[in-house]
Amino acid sequence: MNSLKNMFRPTKPISKNVSFKPDELISNSQKLMLELGIIRQSANGLYHLLPLAQRSLDKLIFIINKNMMDIGAQKISMPVLIHSTLWKKTGRLSKNIEDLYLVNDRKNKEFLLSPTHEEVITDLFSSDPKTYKHLPLMLYQVGTKFRDEIRPKLGIIRSKEFLMKDLYSFDRDQANATFTYNKVCQTYEKILKHIGVKFIRVEGASGMMGGNQSHEFHYPAEVGDDTLLQCKKCGFGMNKEMSPESVQCPKCSSTDIEFTKAIEVGHTFHLGTFYSNALSATYLDSDGTMKPPYMCSYGLGVSRIIGAAVECLSTQEVIQWPRSLSPFTICIIPAKEGSIEENASLNNIHSLYNNFTEIFGDDIIVDDRTHMTIGKRLIEAKKLGFPFVVIMGKKINETPSLYELYETNTNKSEHYELSNLINYLKQQCLDKI
Repeated sequence: MNSLKNMFRPTKPISKNVSFKPDELISNSQKLMLELGIIRQSANGLYHLLPLAQRSLDKLIFIINKNMMDIGAQKISMPVLIHSTLWKKTGRLSKNIEDLYLVNDRKNKEFLLSPTHEEVITDLFSSDPKTYKHLPLMLYQVGTKFRDEIRPKLGIIRSKEFLMKDLYSFDRDQANATFTYNKVCQTYEKILKHIGVKFIRVEGASGMMGGNQSHEFHYPAEVGDDTLLQCKKCGFGMNKEMSPESVQCPKCSSTDIEFTKAIEVGHTFHLGTFYSNALSATYLDSDGTMKPPYMCSYGLGVSRIIGAAVECLSTQEVIQWPRSLSPFTICIIPAKEGSIEENASLNNIHSLYNNFTEIFGDDIIVDDRTHMTIGKRLIEAKKLGFPFVVIMGKKINETPSLYELYETNTNKSEHYELSNLINYLKQQCLDKI
């Protein structure tokens, strides 16, 4: 039985070893997740993801893995430590050194902590002979990345160490690479729609990645670092950094432009043969010649999506998760110890929990801190954002027993007999878990 009493959640929101500067921007999501023991700051730009955050993260990774499997992408894991010679061959080491963590081993060989894996995946591709029959090839991972942010802020939205899902594709030519690129971009849209937070896709700058085409996926939010320009006439959108002086749509010349602050949660790049040529990656084509594969790369900020989703949906006092990422969908609050409902609650709690787990699996938690009143526990369940709270209150002693159901998104409560409660919850959330 998942127990809130035994859940590891620090009682003090800020570690004694961490201090905030007076001018540091604290986002609403950062404040709530710290105060409610969902994340814990370790140092500037570094965070522990505690049990509730980890469950949300696991759900997101499950959604990602399912969608990657559907398009034939294969999951791998690559080393975090990258030999610097790979980045020297592509020229990226000298261009972005201020953002990198460089380390030397005991033999004084230089490595960097991975900010991204284009060089590594290309080196992997080139390490074994490939033919056109092996293409397209899509390889992805969900792993830790490191970037020495000049000003980490907003909790896990912009940190120095974070989790990213990065996918790399290899194709025979530009036409096939474009087909794969569009397929993955459509899958990213499917993933973000499944999560359930409003997002915007716009054209973006290729930046340090290179290539000739790039798209960004954003959650609209006032605390976001990016400004998006969207044409109200034709729908075209782009990041303002692509044309900082522009007040005119590059597609239709309209000046009816909407500006939106946003948090970037995904970025895709059409890379061409830049990395293939730099690292001598080739495949044997059907005409018997060796050719460089056309590459694309695709990133999703996995830990950032968690923080950004909370930022977009929550109020100042209460977390609201997208239901697909809520750590638990159902919270059960049994009667307070010593109350007249305690015996009936104790007699029913296990059968209630078992009935729920048969349908909803491991997605239920019991707030078994029965020394606290039901009211206090309900307040905390609301703050933690559990979509459904089942309360074993006074009407549990009636015949038949009645369970109170509180729904977070509507802020309404109703009483149900057990069979009706189960049927209602099935209808409301089974297909969204």
